[in-house]
Amino acid sequence: MEPQVNTFENLDHKALGGWIVEKNQEIQRFIKASEGKWDADRLAIMESRTKELESAQAKKDQLDKVEVTYQRLVAQQKSIEEPDPAKRIPFQSGNVLTIPVPHQQASVKSLGELFTESNSYKSIGSHDSNKTMYGVAIENVNFQDVVKTVMTTSAGYAAPNDRTAINVPYAMRTPRFADLIPSDPTANSSVKYMEETTALAGTNAQVAITEGNLKFENTLAFTERTSPVETIGTWLPVTTQQLDDVPGIRGIIDNRLLEFLRLKEEDLLLSGTGTPPQISGFLDRAINTQARGTDTNLDAVFKGIQVCRVTGFAEPDGIVMHPDNFTPIALYKSTTGDYAFNPLSDDGGVLRLWGKTLILTTAITTGTALVGGFRLYSHISRKMGMTVQVGLNSDDFTKNKRTILAEFRESLEVYRVTAFTQVTGLQ
Repeated sequence: MEPQVNTFENLDHKALGGWIVEKNQEIQRFIKASEGKWDADRLAIMESRTKELESAQAKKDQLDKVEVTYQRLVAQQKSIEEPDPAKRIPFQSGNVLTIPVPHQQASVKSLGELFTESNSYKSIGSHDSNKTMYGVAIENVNFQDVVKTVMTTSAGYAAPNDRTAINVPYAMRTPRFADLIPSDPTANSSVKYMEETTALAGTNAQVAITEGNLKFENTLAFTERTSPVETIGTWLPVTTQQLDDVPGIRGIIDNRLLEFLRLKEEDLLLSGTGTPPQISGFLDRAINTQARGTDTNLDAVFKGIQVCRVTGFAEPDGIVMHPDNFTPIALYKSTTGDYAFNPLSDDGGVLRLWGKTLILTTAITTGTALVGGFRLYSHISRKMGMTVQVGLNSDDFTKNKRTILAEFRESLEVYRVTAFTQVTGLQ
């Protein structure tokens, strides 16, 4: 172990500061050289050097206080021996010379210029031979006019203002429609399933027979359906300097790209054309339709629910509607002026209409609503989750750039199209 030797004891205040800087750098070099090699001897040396540095710093702090006290005493003594001329009584005797100053000046001059260029000042004569004290009064001076530069935050010393870490994202809708639809992973490039397309041939009356007669032969027919898995993706070029210099920027980019994909997914689930590479959305299928006609929006949506029940023998669990078309429903009042409809009907604060989960989104065209049994009669198959990858594209390597790619692959299966109704003509 190194002996504790205080090599700084005889140093003056200035030299001690330099010694502390050098000693601190020496310790940093020792720490770096000892990485992966720490043992009892090195720890003892480190402890000894640290204690020595702490003692030196404590002495420097004491000398700093002494220096401050000394400088204050020197300043006090100087103020006694050499009074500030500005604080003396300026006019003890003599004449007071008045310098007339016009209100409108061709050019703005300083107080010093007004004083020395005046005839009154020039008439005083030699200061060496004239021992009389003179005062000068300048009349009708606009102080603002004689100040050449106004000290402001824009023209003077700007106040420091470090930017906060708050990032305000661009205003976009929140994707929620896909939450109504169950989903599972798939390893296939297309999803196939069987749909029962014929059952109970004839009428129910034919099932009942009299004794001894031939029983009724029924028919079941199945059709194979195929739903292709399509790819949706987006990418963003970014420099390596941007990724290195801004902590957290990679997370911001990843989250935003995934959000863009979810927004596009919502568009395609509703209105995809089915023409590759687009999936076929609900509104592209041969689902039921219900026109509003002369009904209110509320009545038209209820009739759409009834179509699902009567035609598709399905109980709807969700409604998708443009916010503008929900306004007449939410603001409808009875003849007494009371609101006639309370859309919040459960403790979870879920927006509901006719007891069904209501999704308000601008992803669906205004004037249109979609009603259906999403959880039982539709499904999303995802071949890959929403993933983000980083790679090199074209001349990215020579330009210090990276390409961040986000994508997903999925298909939409609608098992029973008659379990869904499109309501049109909403106000």
